Amino acid sequence: MKRTDSFSEISDVSKKVFSFAEIGSKEFRTSRFLADFLKKKGFSVTIPYKGMKTSFRAEYGKGRPTVCFLCEEDALPNGHSCGHNLIAAWAVGSAVKLKEEGYKGKIVVVGTPSEEGIGEYAGSKEHLVETGAFRDIDFAMGFHPDSQWNVGCQSPEDMNFDVTFLGKASHMEEPDKGRNALDALVTAYMSIRNLVAATPKYKHVTVGMFIEEGGQASNIVPEKARMEVDLRSTDSRYFESVYGRIKKLIRSIGKAYSVGVSIKETTPRYKVYINADDIDRVLSKNLARIGIRAKKLYESRDSQIGATDEANVSRVVPTGHIDMKIVPQSVPGHSDAFRNAAGSKSSIVLLKKAIKATVDSCIDITSDKETIKKIYRLKAKLHGSR
Repeated sequence: MKRTDSFSEISDVSKKVFSFAEIGSKEFRTSRFLADFLKKKGFSVTIPYKGMKTSFRAEYGKGRPTVCFLCEEDALPNGHSCGHNLIAAWAVGSAVKLKEEGYKGKIVVVGTPSEEGIGEYAGSKEHLVETGAFRDIDFAMGFHPDSQWNVGCQSPEDMNFDVTFLGKASHMEEPDKGRNALDALVTAYMSIRNLVAATPKYKHVTVGMFIEEGGQASNIVPEKARMEVDLRSTDSRYFESVYGRIKKLIRSIGKAYSVGVSIKETTPRYKVYINADDIDRVLSKNLARIGIRAKKLYESRDSQIGATDEANVSRVVPTGHIDMKIVPQSVPGHSDAFRNAAGSKSSIVLLKKAIKATVDSCIDITSDKETIKKIYRLKAKLHGSR
């Protein structure tokens, strides 16, 4: 098959998605643009997909092995500060390049909305898992820009939930006639902090909170107060224990302040990642061939607290993963500096290397009978554990 160099087009994909910068569950232009791009490249496309308007599935070829590229689309309020424009370009770029190489099997790209957990499609990969989107997939590939080159992934159990206290308004000069919802919330905030601080370090329990609503005026006892809580742990069972304790704590505080309490889960639960070592080993080898030394992240002792719904996919289908270094370790994710790096020319140059390593790895995996047998066995094991 004649090879064509379509990488300049992939660079344009990254730039276009970067310019759209649509937040989770609102990726209307982004998803349509990516779907149309793949359709022009000969892929059959389904959009919307699995009941989500900004999800899509693109396919080319037939038979096995079937490889799926996980395509993230969403930005944050400050733009693509998590670099999902690069993930989208990597996914469609790898799929197109693999097609050009004459891959013997089926190539699938799945557009997965709102990895960042915003809106009605928050954590969409869990919905895709539950609705059977990956049932026919033999192995999947994930990707993310980062502050170092890695293969594999670490991701804790993670879930967001809203806590609302409902009291009774009164004038500040007559506080006894009211029920202060904000006082209850502030007490809950500090109590949750103290509870998590007392958990074992090796369980890597972390909590993030911010107050979304805290009253209407300084001279009125707040009738309603609301905050969002993000709870994480690298131990699934311990996560459940801590979450249960937090809920009991919140309800007891509500009783103490004589205010109503509501606890509402706002995202699906992101699971602990299961790494597919046989895929990551091949990815590492192909990165090394082009001069990139990538460590296996899950073999390090680093405490990794970043969570992703890609982990949910890893629990039903063998999933390989590449992290691509675009910033120094001093630059945090979700920052303006990370966003600027994600839109830079230097990141596009690195993206070309990541795509090459990904495509070469897909070919190597499916060309080696022993490797693909191991992947099939892992797939059967993962399905058997559900």
